[in-house]
Amino acid sequence: MDSPVGFVELTERQQRMWATGDFHRIGVTQVIVGELLVQSLRVRAGERVLDVAAGAGNTALAAARRFASVVASDYVPDLLERASVRATAEGLLLETQVADAQALPYEDGSFDVVTSTFGAMFAPDQSRTAAELLRVLRPGGRLGMANWTPSGFVGEMFALGAAFLPPPPGLLPPTRWGTPDGLAELLGGVTVCTRFADFVYPSPEFMLEHFRTWFGPTATTFAALDAGGQERFAAELLALYAKHDEAGDGTVLIRSPYLEVVVERPTGIEPA
Repeated sequence: MDSPVGFVELTERQQRMWATGDFHRIGVTQVIVGELLVQSLRVRAGERVLDVAAGAGNTALAAARRFASVVASDYVPDLLERASVRATAEGLLLETQVADAQALPYEDGSFDVVTSTFGAMFAPDQSRTAAELLRVLRPGGRLGMANWTPSGFVGEMFALGAAFLPPPPGLLPPTRWGTPDGLAELLGGVTVCTRFADFVYPSPEFMLEHFRTWFGPTATTFAALDAGGQERFAAELLALYAKHDEAGDGTVLIRSPYLEVVVERPTGIEPA
């Protein structure tokens, strides 16, 4: 089934956005998230693992360190190239494939474990994405996700960005994946655990410039604004950092909540 034209256009727009800057420079600070998720999923040697919207491979590499057979998929080829370089540097086996989370190019039940860390939650067609994550999972297999919550630092940062660069009408927020109700609607029965990810930087000004340069959503928003809008957006971001900063010494230490999600696909039941 093809996605509606609106979703196709949104997907292309998002693909360009995530290819802006270098998300690896942001994501590499959250390596521990992938390690914790793989541990919670109890990934074992030899299992077939698909990491969806893998970015530069944090979670895929965590699974490869456990000697699983891992495919990292993403729709930004440059990020997958970075994942391959990292795997080679660590002496790990990792397959990469360019793929859209909304239309995964794999047969039904191809994987023992499917993961997505702050990735699939951003796909525009949420229902189709959820169906795809379950479709490629074998009966009895495990799906694991890490999804930002609507409350907390990251949720508020995305809400701020949406205030300056509004999304298309009717598009559901990605943080729906970070709520128990949203997850129940999308995936059915899930097990969730609230964890926290740390953002640690030398100063608020450093963090602002770092995200403005390397983080696709922030860079795209700045690029869409005139000089006055950019100045206001920068000031609001600095105020948001100050609101959540726990360091107290001029550096930045922000803890942001996310939901760690584990789903076991029932045997004998086909995904919706």
